[in-house]
Amino acid sequence: PDGTLDATFDPGADGGVYALAVQADGKIVVGGWFTTLGGQTRSRIGRLNADGTLDATFDPGANGGVYALAVQADGKIVVGGWFTTLGGQPRNCIARLNPDGTLDADFNPEANGWVYALAVQADGKIVVGGDFTTLGGQTRNRIGRLNPDGTLDATFNPGANDGVRALAVQADGKIVVGGAFTTLGGQPRNRIARLNPDGTLDATFNSGANGGVVVLAVQADGKIVVGGDFTTLGGQARSRIARLNPDGTLDATFDPGADWAVVALAVQADGKIVVGGYFGTLGGQTRNYIGRLNPDGALDAAFNPGATNTVYGLVVQADGKIVVGGEFTTLGGAARNRIGRLSSDTAALQNLTANTSGTTVTWTRSGAGPEVWRVTFESSTDGASYAPLGAGTRIAGGWELTGLALTRAQNLFIRARGYHATGLFNGSGSIVESVRNVFYRERWG
Repeated sequence: PDGTLDATFDPGADGGVYALAVQADGKIVVGGWFTTLGGQTRSRIGRLNADGTLDATFDPGANGGVYALAVQADGKIVVGGWFTTLGGQPRNCIARLNPDGTLDADFNPEANGWVYALAVQADGKIVVGGDFTTLGGQTRNRIGRLNPDGTLDATFNPGANDGVRALAVQADGKIVVGGAFTTLGGQPRNRIARLNPDGTLDATFNSGANGGVVVLAVQADGKIVVGGDFTTLGGQARSRIARLNPDGTLDATFDPGADWAVVALAVQADGKIVVGGYFGTLGGQTRNYIGRLNPDGALDAAFNPGATNTVYGLVVQADGKIVVGGEFTTLGGAARNRIGRLSSDTAALQNLTANTSGTTVTWTRSGAGPEVWRVTFESSTDGASYAPLGAGTRIAGGWELTGLALTRAQNLFIRARGYHATGLFNGSGSIVESVRNVFYRERWG
């Protein structure tokens, strides 16, 4: 049945699990406040193989909590939290690891306060949110942006007057921001706002919440699911969860309600929304810390695993299984220490194709797999070293790239990669990928 516990996955942690990110190879990077993971010493950060066993090769270690993990296209992992050392070297609240877990020595922007959210843009720049007032050696009030090399983006400085907890980058490059602030970009904005790609305030978007906005998820249709501890959003009653239309107006059709804070959201390709947090009811029914909504906001009656304590982080894998992190000691009716995985009885369907003329590649995605906010297509002649073909454009049921001239008379590998936000506050970033082998005969005459 849907949402039942995966009996094969039981690494266990001795402290809270907050950050979750799945790499393109299916390995799962885990962050939090634990000191053991998978039965071995791991200080606040570790990595699991796809089967849940500990990756023995990855052990950077942090001296404080890890709250955000963003996997880059090159496999490097940006780490945010409340630490002063990572990988045995001084790093203040933000750092980057190489794919093997060693510290990236060239990346050291430093923040002077908590980093809760990381969002890697299509251009490789990294938006950072938290409680800091300096980043990269300059004043940046709770939000800033780094260049791919870790230097500060001098052009981006909206500033918030209180903490930033959530960041969501839209397909058009605009950035939705949630937190505890009442001003952003020098203008009144109550706990939620949107920035243009250059960091200026989007004047058209001003829904407003009366309590903290801590998690955001952008759907395929551009609507924005909002979670937190508010009881009104957009001037209407909404209890801890709501949805906005792409223009920032309230979606009047969506009103499930939770009795306590919502801190984690994961949108599936079929439009269903997995919800985690502090709540005991969702959609008017008992749901202990975790539940799932249908696309229209109605409660998914078939999904009710239940946990014994807060669910802080969620990530939907490529196969539709859901990794859950938090403070619980049981999940789905069985012992699971702060991390577990739930099964899905709905297939995660995907199909990567190239047309017969070699001009178009299409990646269709449906079912229980993760919804993604952007897609890239690449090609390779050896299946190891890939060159970019371009960014995908969203179409009904998937993504497409046109105008290509794929190489003929040569074995080709086409790779599609989708990027999605995961973990606590959706402050982490994961990658899902598909690879297809194609061969085009030489044209004669």
